[in-house]
Amino acid sequence: MPWCDAARARDTPYFDGIRPLLRELSGSTWPTLSQLNALAVKFAIRNALGIPIRFVPPSADAISAMRYETRIAESGEVATRDNWHDLFNALQWIAFPCMKSALNTQHVRLLVAGGASEATARSVARDVLTIFDESGVIVASADQSLLELVRAFKWHELFVDRREEVIARVRFILVGHGLMEKSLAPFIGMTAKAMLLNLDGQSTAIDQSVAKWLLNDANISGANHLAPLPLLGIPGWDARSESASFYDNVEYFRPGRRIAAGRVR
Repeated sequence: MPWCDAARARDTPYFDGIRPLLRELSGSTWPTLSQLNALAVKFAIRNALGIPIRFVPPSADAISAMRYETRIAESGEVATRDNWHDLFNALQWIAFPCMKSALNTQHVRLLVAGGASEATARSVARDVLTIFDESGVIVASADQSLLELVRAFKWHELFVDRREEVIARVRFILVGHGLMEKSLAPFIGMTAKAMLLNLDGQSTAIDQSVAKWLLNDANISGANHLAPLPLLGIPGWDARSESASFYDNVEYFRPGRRIAAGRVR
C-alpha cells in the first residue's frame, strides 16, 4: 500500500503508539532514512551501550539474524528497507527505545551463547522475543481483575460486561511491527500476543516496564507468558465491536486455557 493511500488507515487506534511520529512524517512521499534518522537524533535514541541508533540500507549480510542483531548492538545501525515492515520497526525504535534495546540485548546474548545452531534455528526464548517484536501488544492497567480476564480468555465478560471499565482503565498499545503492517487493512483473525502489565495505563514508565519484562529470562521461557488477544475486539478498534453479538464468534474469540502470569519485577 503506497504511503499516501494509507493516510486514513494510519489514523486509527492501531497506530496510537507511534501517532506523534506519524505526524512528524505527514508528507505525501515515503519517509526517507534521513527523516527517520533526524527523528532518532531529535529523541536521542540509543542502543544498550549508549550508541546512537541510525537507520541504514541493508547490506548483503543483513539477512543473517546474527549479523542484523549484532550490528545494532555494536554500531547502532538498524538495517532498514523501504517497506512498511521495516518502517514500522524503525518507528518502534523511536517510540519505544527501551523495549527495542531490550529485545536486541536478549537476541544478541542468546545468539552468542548458542552459536551457529541458535543463528539457524531459534530457541524458545528467541521465539518469544520474535513473536512479541512482530505481533506484540502492551496491555497496561492498574486493575488486575481486567488483566486476569485477558489471561483467562473471558472475552464477553471483558469486552461486553465490563466494557466501560476497559475503556476507562486499560491501555492497549500495538507494538509488533509485523502486525502493525497487517493493521493497515484489518481483518477477522488478527490476533496479537499481549504483554500484561499491572500499572497505570497512562504511566510514562511503560517503555521501561516492557524492557524490564523482556530482560527477565523467566518471562521469555515460553510463549505462554504472552496472552493471545483478538485485536478487533478492543473497544473502538473496529466498528463491529460495538455490537455484543460480535463476540459470539468463537472462531475468533476463542476460549482457551489460562496463560502463565509473566510479571514485572
